[in-house]
Amino acid sequence: MSSLTDVFLRHYREVLGFLAMRTGSRDVAQDCAQDTWIKLAEFKDRTLPDNDRAYVFRVAANIATDWHRRRGREMGAVADYAAAQPPAFEADTLEVASANQLLRRLEAALLRQPRRSLDVFVLHRHEGLTYRAIAERFAISVSAVEKHMMRILLACDQALTA
Repeated sequence: MSSLTDVFLRHYREVLGFLAMRTGSRDVAQDCAQDTWIKLAEFKDRTLPDNDRAYVFRVAANIATDWHRRRGREMGAVADYAAAQPPAFEADTLEVASANQLLRRLEAALLRQPRRSLDVFVLHRHEGLTYRAIAERFAISVSAVEKHMMRILLACDQALTA
């Protein structure tokens, strides 16, 4: 009968895939696989389990469970620490009012612009489309897209400096 570490090595890829699914990370799975091998190498019981493969996977599952528990405790400690810290920045009422006023000016400036210019702006800045992709979508030239963007950016600049 082979040792448990030999069984582990025969099924290493399968154990690694199992651990990757359990932990959600290939790197963590490799760490857990190493811990599994160490645990199996330390096995001193003279009577080997009836199903070596199942035993190897049970040890691997236990190692993954321990990892999740340890990670949960660590994340809880980090959350507790963060909650105990004073806020890094607290805006005063005047700053908040000023920022709100600025946002209202920007919104008003944008709403005064043509719909096509707003659509071009949103597709480029929010959706991440290139000028060429926007031009193809609206069947306009890249130069027209540039003009729409300049119109919006100029309106924003004027709202910010007003």
